[in-house]
Amino acid sequence: MSKQLTLAAVIDDLIAQKQLPNEAPAEIAKTLNVSLEQASTPWFVSALIAVSAWLSVIPFLAFIALSHLVEEPISAIIVGLILLIGTVILHNSKGHILFLDQLALALNLTGQVMLIVGIAGESKNVVTVCLAILFMEMLLIKIYSDHILRFLSVLIATAAVLVLIYDLKLYLGIHILIFLIAIGAIWYWIAEASHLTDKVMASLHQPLAYAFIIALQIILVPSSILPNSQLISPVTWWYSSFSLTVLLLALEYYILRSNNITFSMKTYIIFAGTLLVGLLLYQSPGIIASIIVLILGFQRGNRVLIGLAIFFLNIFLISYYYYLDITLLMKSISLMSAGLVLLGLRFILKWVFPLSEGGQ
Repeated sequence: MSKQLTLAAVIDDLIAQKQLPNEAPAEIAKTLNVSLEQASTPWFVSALIAVSAWLSVIPFLAFIALSHLVEEPISAIIVGLILLIGTVILHNSKGHILFLDQLALALNLTGQVMLIVGIAGESKNVVTVCLAILFMEMLLIKIYSDHILRFLSVLIATAAVLVLIYDLKLYLGIHILIFLIAIGAIWYWIAEASHLTDKVMASLHQPLAYAFIIALQIILVPSSILPNSQLISPVTWWYSSFSLTVLLLALEYYILRSNNITFSMKTYIIFAGTLLVGLLLYQSPGIIASIIVLILGFQRGNRVLIGLAIFFLNIFLISYYYYLDITLLMKSISLMSAGLVLLGLRFILKWVFPLSEGGQ
């Protein structure tokens, strides 16, 4: 008789395989209890509370605008700092109330805007503003334990780095940024189990893991919809394609090893196919990045990741097809060839990972 598949049994097996620490059961139970408490409030009630909190900020913003508190840069900096410090204290106080949390979030974002506008008006230097934004966002990620704010902080910090790269005319730096964000995204997701049971990483994992995925895909959008942009030479996009292909190969190797699959001709075909895809798409790194996210989604069984990957993959594929500098006939042949390759890949994967009898 097979062992009954329960949550406790699965956790015990993972601990035995040293994929989870010994204290994992207590941490998971604690997380589940918190989730149940949060789920006790109907979602539409929570949504209405959140909307009301954001709407309540509007009169405050009108007051600031009419009272001329932010006409001078130094005044905007002071008001911004007051809002940031006040919202951090309010959010980190004991006993979270949804309305106050959303109100604090709205005021915190308002404070960030005021602080950035004040620093920009005072310094009139793009580098100074970008460095101030990076410092502010990293500090908020550390001290402000809100998933939405931490998610937005990663995106804002990424935008600041991009502006810094363009201002300093270090255009090749965007490829280094893409590589680093891709590494961060892969590391966050393949080590998800250990992160969720770590005291420091447990609260950071979800917002930062999704933020890295979104940031990676958004940065790569210009490679498809603006392939002829003068800011980044079209020739240099192969740098990102090369680095992402290397990461894709490393991810495939890790997944095969973690599933105890012996390396044979079948697995080498997968690696060869990946290299072929990287060569064919050397000017479309966004497609390769979407494939990485898609594999992570299947590896973690995460439908949100899979949905994000498919959404961006469609954008990149459509753009790639649209900007192909070939005749319509050749585009049609390319589409048919891609379809045949995908069908062939399906049979190869079924050959490498055959299902046992009975569909188990």
